Amino acid sequence: MLSIHFKDWGKKRPKKHYKRLHEMRIFELIFSKKLSELGVKLGEFDTIIVYCLANPNKTFSYDKNYALEEINVLIPYDYMSFLNLDSTQAKFQVFTELVRLYIVPILEKYSTLSPSTISTYVEEALEEVVKQNYEAVFLVGKTPKKSPSRKKLAILKGIHRSEGFQLRCEVYNEKGMRVIDQLLAEDVGNEMVYSRFLGTIKWENEHLIIVRSKSSQWMEEVHVTN
Repeated sequence: MLSIHFKDWGKKRPKKHYKRLHEMRIFELIFSKKLSELGVKLGEFDTIIVYCLANPNKTFSYDKNYALEEINVLIPYDYMSFLNLDSTQAKFQVFTELVRLYIVPILEKYSTLSPSTISTYVEEALEEVVKQNYEAVFLVGKTPKKSPSRKKLAILKGIHRSEGFQLRCEVYNEKGMRVIDQLLAEDVGNEMVYSRFLGTIKWENEHLIIVRSKSSQWMEEVHVTN
């Protein structure tokens, strides 16, 4: 799958800034996945890494790393400007502008597709981010899973937004009514970080659900009283 990632390469950032570098990640993931589904490929390369230099004196440039199969792009943009925006929609608008300015030229040069096709596919991939409401919602642990009596249903749901990641457990009764919506874990919106919470869900009995990570010691209980 084609992977596109923007990185802050500015200097002397406040410590709190580094805790928010994930906020563009959901846009990158949905956009990259859609481009891949549409058949956009870059020959020998599968990754575009864009370094935001936070220096207006720099110009757009790039180099190729054949060993890592990636294209490294240098741009003058200041990533702090993105983080200082006050809404998801405003942040996505900036992401859109950055894609059109700096990603499209790379796609046009290294893809076998025509510039007009690239333009169409890029706009379609950007629209996909909006269609998904700027978030990725996915099921975890081979859910839904029925309780021992088969009367209740449990769903383990991951939600990745610009603000961060949540892992939630929802339980529905025999009438299809949701009786539990429990937040199990929160983390930054980076799939490499929050993957430590992803694992299995098991009904221990009619009133207790255990959620366990596959890669760490993390565990959480869900008590079902209804």
